[in-house]
Amino acid sequence: MAVNSSFILVISDSHGSIAPLAAALKWARSASCPYTFDMAVFLGDGVDDLALAADRAGVSFRWDAVQGNMDPPSFAYDKKILEFPAKDSGLPCRKIFLSHGHRYGVKEDCKTIAAIARNLGAQAALFGHTHVPYCKTVDGIFLLNPGSIAYPRSRIGCAFAVLECPDRGAFTARFFNPMEQCREINLNG
Repeated sequence: MAVNSSFILVISDSHGSIAPLAAALKWARSASCPYTFDMAVFLGDGVDDLALAADRAGVSFRWDAVQGNMDPPSFAYDKKILEFPAKDSGLPCRKIFLSHGHRYGVKEDCKTIAAIARNLGAQAALFGHTHVPYCKTVDGIFLLNPGSIAYPRSRIGCAFAVLECPDRGAFTARFFNPMEQCREINLNG
């Protein structure tokens, strides 16, 4: 962990399944969690689940959320730029692009979402939609898909991510399975 880093809980695609979302939230506020989260983001397809899961887990979070293709059309944002302040006040904010990803063809490749993020001045893009965990730098943009917290489409299983956002330097992410006491997942093995 970098000395001056912020940590963001990154969740997507609960699709009405409250139990795994509540398990992740409860873990994130427990003594067994090694992180102190500055905030949480939800990347669509289940925005209505957030309040129910937080209530069930008995926790609260500062949330930023975007609408997925399966969310009610009344939700305010389908994309958003998150300006994350540096812990060292002398450094500029880090900019992170949030989107569900369905409008940018993320099931085919990630070049479009990387280009959109770069054009908006972001250093990273967080997205969902595919239900498959993904973490890679594409054309200089850090890309993170936490996978689906409830309905996975990979051998990894249900997943969410912890994004480390250092004041300077590279972003990093770790993945966890909410259905297995929030056990860390290695994407490569």
